[in-house]
Amino acid sequence: MPLTTGPQEGTLQDFLPTTGFAYALGLAYADHIRETGSETPETPIVFLKNAAPKPGQDSVVIPTMETLLRAVISAEPSLYERVDALKDQLVPMMDFEIELGVQLLEDCTLSELQAAKQLPMIGYFLANDVTSRTVQMMGELTRDRYVLWSASKSYDGFFPCGRTLWVPDAEARDLLPAVRLELKVNGKIRQSEPVSSLIYTPRQILEGAAAFAPDQKLRAGDLIVTGTPAGVTFQISAEQKAIFASMPLDVSIPKFLESGRNNPDYLKPGDLVEMDAEWLGQLTFAMT
Repeated sequence: MPLTTGPQEGTLQDFLPTTGFAYALGLAYADHIRETGSETPETPIVFLKNAAPKPGQDSVVIPTMETLLRAVISAEPSLYERVDALKDQLVPMMDFEIELGVQLLEDCTLSELQAAKQLPMIGYFLANDVTSRTVQMMGELTRDRYVLWSASKSYDGFFPCGRTLWVPDAEARDLLPAVRLELKVNGKIRQSEPVSSLIYTPRQILEGAAAFAPDQKLRAGDLIVTGTPAGVTFQISAEQKAIFASMPLDVSIPKFLESGRNNPDYLKPGDLVEMDAEWLGQLTFAMT
């Protein structure tokens, strides 16, 4: 379990993003790994989130299914016929993912990270990795599922963030901010877990992103969202996953999507999402 520290070991300032994408980590909390029927990865799962971060964003517009599926086909043209056959059965299956975000404040390469005793200057912020599970699930029909994991999280407005950035002092850069991430939907707590439950240290997070980055280099301004705790709407046991895996994909995917269509916990217009990261900040936004 990574060690944590409080605000006195750093500086609180305004979060001022300068880029429109982030490196995203998947499956980074043990309870979330279990609730998705997954196995703990040996190294961080990293993919891109191509959505502009918006500090203080007060609403998230749910894209139409036409918009969602257009991005699926653009990312993976071979899925056109399968998507066209399923389009009348689909709903967006909008899900929330409260996360700790990282902003790089100076350049660093993977080799520099591996050799240095001290991490580069970074800051932490509150984020939500809003996701269309329908699009994400389409990744199971492809050779590289992470292409559609990325697409599912990259629509306009899918990156609401808090307004505060905490920059740890040099000697505290190997420590995570000691905060609990808590998310409510319409007043009901859906996620609540301390950041100390992350299975990766700050160094492992940075090294994982750097290994994935072009030229294995992170640049000042780059962002990383570090994975979500348990409590998301999308949940499936390992046993259920095994049953789905035994079916042809053209059978299992429609069955999964049907279960999502009937789940009232997916976000819908009018829902109010409240996020709290204690001294790191808060954010409330409505689904429209």
